[in-house]
Amino acid sequence: MINRLHPKHWRPELILIIGLAIITRLWSVMHPKAVVFDEVYFKVFAGHYLDGQYFFDIHPPLGKLLLAGWSFLAGIPATELADGTAVALRFLPAIAGVLIIPVFWGILRRLGASRAFAFLGAAALLLDNALLVESRFILTDSMLLLFGLSSLYAYLAARQQTGSWRWVWLSLAALMAGAAVSTKWTGLTALALIGLFWIYDQFRRPLNWRRIISELAILVFIPLLIYVGSFWAHFALLPHSGDGDAFMSSRFQQTLAGSSTYNPGTHLSFWDKFSELNQVMYRSNQTLTATHPYGSSWNTWPLELRPIYYWQGPATTDGKQANIYLLGNPVVWWGTLLAILSGLVYVWTTRIKLRPATKLALVVAGGAYLMNFLPFVGVPRVMFLYHYFFSFIFSVIFAVMLWNDLTTSRSDPQKQLATSTSRRIYGAVLMAILLGFVYFAPLSYGIPMNPHQLQMHMWLPSWR
Repeated sequence: MINRLHPKHWRPELILIIGLAIITRLWSVMHPKAVVFDEVYFKVFAGHYLDGQYFFDIHPPLGKLLLAGWSFLAGIPATELADGTAVALRFLPAIAGVLIIPVFWGILRRLGASRAFAFLGAAALLLDNALLVESRFILTDSMLLLFGLSSLYAYLAARQQTGSWRWVWLSLAALMAGAAVSTKWTGLTALALIGLFWIYDQFRRPLNWRRIISELAILVFIPLLIYVGSFWAHFALLPHSGDGDAFMSSRFQQTLAGSSTYNPGTHLSFWDKFSELNQVMYRSNQTLTATHPYGSSWNTWPLELRPIYYWQGPATTDGKQANIYLLGNPVVWWGTLLAILSGLVYVWTTRIKLRPATKLALVVAGGAYLMNFLPFVGVPRVMFLYHYFFSFIFSVIFAVMLWNDLTTSRSDPQKQLATSTSRRIYGAVLMAILLGFVYFAPLSYGIPMNPHQLQMHMWLPSWR
């Protein structure tokens, strides 16, 4: 059985990592005041929800709807979203990036990690440069990650509760999973993960068909309601003709005011529109042939062999230039793989017995890793390093939970990092992660460097 959280949830280290997450994600978030990478699409999509012009995107609408809602609350007009930089819109993804860190800490604690290793895992995510960069621009991946991880945390909380609180947490897990798949279809793995976890739990609980049917209904209908509801809002906010018309059928176009074929007598039900758009999204994902110089293959992601060049600033008079790369902290990315391999080799050679809670945590993390990684193997469209984020995060969970167990005293489970050697290694790892983050921070925040300094950060030829 997974350990319960200590009743006192608000630990000093949790407050520390939340504070650092706020600083790292929000510091100078409006720099650069230029459109960076795919911001060009998402800010325009958000703007169309304000001006009502129909558009098409290969992803479900929730993330873009949230950006539009933030734009409305922030008073950013559709014209600024269409033609300007709209950098104030970055605050929403950045806030999501902040929240990812405490949620991740909570997952580790719910899985049974000690305070020391939950802090180490959260610090690894906090100080990963790739996750930092992705959360600081007008993109939806930080929201996707937050929804997916929150669904797992909520389910872990639900399985440790009884009575009404279990139903509350289970409903929240379903809500967050629905939000994940309503942002991008890859978020479906969040729902699949808690679904498989739920099935596993049924074999360990007394048979109660009323409870089983009720819980299953929550896990099915709440995500479905969120998904369908996001499309209802999508159609309701886009009644006019726009640049997405060409993707839709002629009958669909006849329902859009301002279209050359507009016919007020043409009627399509919501379900007709819903079905057509999802089919078009699926076909477009399957047939997407666009290429990109910083696209990468799935087998290069674990070693981050190909980062993404997000932005290049103008050269200064002293020969320096600002650059932003989506590049992970190598200490975290490569160190995680090393920790997993060395830990598994140690377990195998010493025949040490892992605790039942650790075994379950490793199965969850390993299964989630494969569920998020293997589907990309057969995808023909151009892909990028950020498609690996979910798997990367679960690899960190695997490494943390494995070493959490291996450094815990077998004779006294309350003792961890008991030897001076283990404490020194822990401190060295934490310091290495921090140094790696600081070293690559200029490529995360767009701090100007001269050509020699930039080249010193290009550890692999494939990074340029």
